[in-house]
Amino acid sequence: MKKVVLSFFAAAVAFVSFGQDASQPQGSWYLGSGDATTLLNIFSTGVDMHATVGYAVADDIVVTAMTGFGGALDSLNLSLGGQYFMGAYYVGLQLHDPINNFDVGLNAGRYIDFKDVLYITPQLNIDMLATEPQLGISIGVGARF
Repeated sequence: MKKVVLSFFAAAVAFVSFGQDASQPQGSWYLGSGDATTLLNIFSTGVDMHATVGYAVADDIVVTAMTGFGGALDSLNLSLGGQYFMGAYYVGLQLHDPINNFDVGLNAGRYIDFKDVLYITPQLNIDMLATEPQLGISIGVGARF
């Protein structure tokens, strides 16, 4: 009986010690803009804008909404998604344009804090899972409050 009680105590201590270190605490807001990999095209072809708003609904679970347009307001679309954080790394699911042309994408990346509230998120994206898969790399820039 002593071993059973000691085993439960050890499991409870391990669970509580890991549960207090959330890399993305509940209630955090995220505001992001653009993809840093396209900033070199600012004078030649223009830059696609992707305004992103996110909210941590629970520790290490963030839901996001992203609007984007490529040069013209008539090509406005909306994407919904979510990420699960494991320390500084995350995996996510993105629903691209669920109103007009529904498609699904996966992403995985790293959250890097710098300069108080600012962050960058280099990530690998696999988009267009419903049609022809496309692989891409992006670097998100934003602020967490």
